[in-house]
Amino acid sequence: MDFMLETTVKIHIRVQQQRNNYITIIEGLPDDLDMARIARAMRKTLHCACKVVKADAVIQLQGDHSAVLKDWLLENEVIDKNTEVVTHGL
Repeated sequence: MDFMLETTVKIHIRVQQQRNNYITIIEGLPDDLDMARIARAMRKTLHCACKVVKADAVIQLQGDHSAVLKDWLLENEVIDKNTEVVTHGL
């Protein structure tokens, strides 16, 4: 019998406060995605500054976008419904 190992992907969304500003950090996105293109789309639809930190393969957004980010990732087919999204922070 062949058993397929189902690997679950975990996406971590963290909210951090730096001085009086909030930063939302997205970690754990698959490596085969075009991070710059995703960041550009987030910048336009969420109306915030967004950058890709290449050393850690994470996306940083200005402001607290943790409430709408999971829905945005699903709507734009960046992740599927089986992907586990964990929110940390505020």
